[in-house]
Amino acid sequence: MKHLVILAVLFFSFGCTTAVDPAPPVAAAPPATSPVVPAYAAGEPRVVTLDSQAPLITIRVMVTHGSTSEPQGKEGLAGLAAEMITDGGYRTASGSMTKEQLAELTMPWGSGARPTTFPAARTTTFFFTAPREVIGRYVRDVVRPMLNEPLFEADELDRLKNERLSAITALRTTDLENLGLAAIDQYVLAGTSYEHDVIGTHASIPGLTRDDVIAFYRAHYRPENIIVGISTTDQAIVNQVREAVSSVNRDATTPPPPAPVVQPAAFTGRQAVVIEEPNAPAASVHAGFPIAVSRADSDFWPLYVANVYLGTHRDSFGQLYQKIREERGYNYGDYSYIEYWAGRPAALFQLFNQPREQQYFSLWVRPVKHEHAVHMMKAITYELDQMVRDGLTPDQVEASKNKARVLYLNLAETIPRLISARVDDAFYGMEGRGFLDTYLQNIDRVTPEQVNAAIRRHLRPDNVKYVVVTSTAFVQPTVDQLRSNAAVFGKTFEDYEFTQAKLADGTTVWQIPEAKVPTVQLDAAWANYPLNVREVTVGHVNQMFAGPTMLK
Repeated sequence: MKHLVILAVLFFSFGCTTAVDPAPPVAAAPPATSPVVPAYAAGEPRVVTLDSQAPLITIRVMVTHGSTSEPQGKEGLAGLAAEMITDGGYRTASGSMTKEQLAELTMPWGSGARPTTFPAARTTTFFFTAPREVIGRYVRDVVRPMLNEPLFEADELDRLKNERLSAITALRTTDLENLGLAAIDQYVLAGTSYEHDVIGTHASIPGLTRDDVIAFYRAHYRPENIIVGISTTDQAIVNQVREAVSSVNRDATTPPPPAPVVQPAAFTGRQAVVIEEPNAPAASVHAGFPIAVSRADSDFWPLYVANVYLGTHRDSFGQLYQKIREERGYNYGDYSYIEYWAGRPAALFQLFNQPREQQYFSLWVRPVKHEHAVHMMKAITYELDQMVRDGLTPDQVEASKNKARVLYLNLAETIPRLISARVDDAFYGMEGRGFLDTYLQNIDRVTPEQVNAAIRRHLRPDNVKYVVVTSTAFVQPTVDQLRSNAAVFGKTFEDYEFTQAKLADGTTVWQIPEAKVPTVQLDAAWANYPLNVREVTVGHVNQMFAGPTMLK
């Protein structure tokens, strides 16, 4: 039978720098007549290596402090300090090195030889790469003086602050996807030191000073706070890099402040924030909640397999992608995550060197028509709820494990990825059982029983925070739909291009292809799924990145 006749009443659903005073150098020995201040007994950096014979040597230097270690009112300081180290000049044996001179020096050694930094919430990582035949000079003339003798040139500070303010403007007006991702990151972990973005705030950035930068550098850039990754086991190179990093702020007389302990406030029920972005061309939908799982936990790999089943990033395998995009054509992509992930709009695969002790589970619908936002909130919550209630079958687990094995080929594709993953392993205390080193073995060991037990332990579809970014015209309709808790439909029969017919008694009916019946039945289930959002907050995009909390 080509068509199944369904009545219309069917329950249907959806250049030059200015000379300034340098940062305090490593202390010289005082005159014999002066009292000697004993230095703080600093520790040593942790060093991980990779046995690679590649012609390029990759070095990662991770400081285990980031934006979560910033003083209140100094949001953005950690990232600014890192950028001032790479761009603010440094002292050399023959004088000083400006960023322009550094670019000229490193140009013959390839684009990776120009140092860059990756500021994150919990860590700050510096990237260095140079040919093996010049690595000794590179460490001596770039790595060591940059990390030990930064000048923090004032002109560069002003430039970098202005760039950050411009970036905030862009996030508010043109970068809709990153705006929503930043919002859910802050909202899920509200009340903790994760609640402000790494970039800083419109209120804090103008007031950040050179003294602030130096104080952060002196307090947190210590050998015991540093993890070094080197893509060689050549002991001469390893020793040279270790010695360069071991001398960072070695003259400190006080212990470094500890990293903040983060404990998200418990919340019950579902709540939502609707952010008005006047010119948003489409809506962005996010959902999330904290989870107490990191890569070091036994439940990580079963949960990883479940997440592959639900919604792998930028991939068509996941159930969310299959049902929302492939089958119904709502949008570009639908994904889920068990770890925070910066760089998602552009990155195809997981970026390393952004580890956190406190993670959260999240769902992302990118993007949808404004009028479909609430239907999509219902859809992703329904699918999550069903997965938790029903679990995965052995066949579904095996298919997800096979997909996970394919993903490994991309995650472990390059030397920089391999050494960066090992640096993260050291952060998590996973040396010897690293993420990529044991990836395939861990995937192989996962059982359906472990997957379903991990889902039930850690995924809480009843306690969810949602973020919707939408245009001015759709703010109130979105809020009304959430507060009413009524059915909200998505695509119509007309959208599906179904045809109508009249019966002998004059009744108008829709003719739905038999193959599409399951589609419209699930549409109805999504539309009528009760979100039961107990609290809806409305904010304006101009409140984002304004102060230390998400909308203040």
